Amino acid sequence: MNQEEKNENQELFVKQQIIPEETSKRITALRFLLAMLVVFIHNNLNADEAINYYHLSFHEPIVITWIKTFVTCTIGGASVPLFYVFAGYLQFCKNDKYGNLLKKKSKSLLLPYCIWTIICVLAYYFGQAIPMLRPFFQSDVNIVSNWKFHNWFAIFWNHMKGFPLVAQFWFVRDLMVLVILTPIIKYCIKKIPILIVICIVFCFIKGLPLGFGTAAFFYIIGAVFAEYKFDFFNIADKLKWMELIPLLFVLSLFEMKQINTFGIGIIISCLFCLKLSMILIKNEKLFANLNYLSGFSFFLYAIHMPFLVTSISKISWKIIPMHGIGCLIQFIIPVVLTIIIGTSIGIALKKICPPLFSVLNGGRR
Repeated sequence: MNQEEKNENQELFVKQQIIPEETSKRITALRFLLAMLVVFIHNNLNADEAINYYHLSFHEPIVITWIKTFVTCTIGGASVPLFYVFAGYLQFCKNDKYGNLLKKKSKSLLLPYCIWTIICVLAYYFGQAIPMLRPFFQSDVNIVSNWKFHNWFAIFWNHMKGFPLVAQFWFVRDLMVLVILTPIIKYCIKKIPILIVICIVFCFIKGLPLGFGTAAFFYIIGAVFAEYKFDFFNIADKLKWMELIPLLFVLSLFEMKQINTFGIGIIISCLFCLKLSMILIKNEKLFANLNYLSGFSFFLYAIHMPFLVTSISKISWKIIPMHGIGCLIQFIIPVVLTIIIGTSIGIALKKICPPLFSVLNGGRR
């Protein structure tokens, strides 16, 4: 056994000591499902986009609009917030020294962030150079040959409307900032916990540039749970299904009408997913599959857009009429194909070239 394996085994042993086994299993059970919800969110074509941007003939029945809203906004609203809660909780449980923390996160966040961005640039460049593929790249801001010097920096931070070039990586970008601020966050949690909770609640409700208010709120909530040994799963378990499900139904109606719930909807959706995790781990076969797939959750999160779901969706628009049941089929089929193809690529890559998969997956196994 080499030194690296010894360090990994020691770290695993420490992790098992400081994080309850059931908590670890429930987090693991949710990871891939939350990544799947992100894919659904990014395939939620609405009437305004379909008609005014993509110039499609589009008519979606209200029932289908509700189904899409329930999946992407109501339940799906918990996906990224829970990723932040888990990140803050696990990081503060491990309590790594700051230097070791930065070293680890450089491997798990910064390196894949840069590599996936470069891959995206190359995909755009060659896609725009091939006449058959050029129509799939309509946005002027993504024309690589037109970029100026500052655009090459903006793709890593704020390429368009607050998002980096690989748009879903805003989560990784904000998480890296929070990791850098860890010593300040840790000090505030220990010395002035009430003040930091008030501040993050204010930032969550009022918002911050680049969506940083949401990121800080849920990450610090996870850190507070770790620091004060609170069990967020226990909080969710105390709620009854007959309380949560009607609330989710009402919230989905609010979201359809674009009524501001001031973040209450997201918190209730998070509690629903946390409670669901107990059911997932009780079924041994189901948990075994989710445990295996959890190792590909980051890979699916990284590869699904713009490489898969966007391309498959645009092809589906040309095949599936965007009327009636066709809107629901178009909502589901590209996501299913994206999940299957994206995960299969990850599985194949892990078998064929483990070092490359490890780099792209941020060292996650």
